[in-house]
Amino acid sequence: MLPALKPAIIFECVGVPGLLQQVFEGAPRDARIVVVGVCMETDRSEPMLGIMKELNVQYVLGYTPDEFAASLRLIAEGQVDAAAMVTAEVGIDGVAKAFADLANPEAHTKIIVQPWR
Repeated sequence: MLPALKPAIIFECVGVPGLLQQVFEGAPRDARIVVVGVCMETDRSEPMLGIMKELNVQYVLGYTPDEFAASLRLIAEGQVDAAAMVTAEVGIDGVAKAFADLANPEAHTKIIVQPWR
């Protein structure tokens, strides 16, 4: 007997065509998928896959101040390692390249702009 698994929560924050379908394919049963990334093109996903896995898909525009406060508290208390998401730091002169790099989901996760550099 295996222990019961907690449902996963997956945030799609990229908005690249085809990524939502990949999330559907890789998500475990009963996962909650929060779509934050805005795909600017027509995209395709297979509803039957979501139905068979009983996925919960939520599209969001933003969060409340209380949700931001709770997130910041988790980071401050060390329960979430936000630094692990930062894959690069650039000065103002590197912003254009940073945006170009972020268009490729394999290149970076988050790039911090340091204006003083």
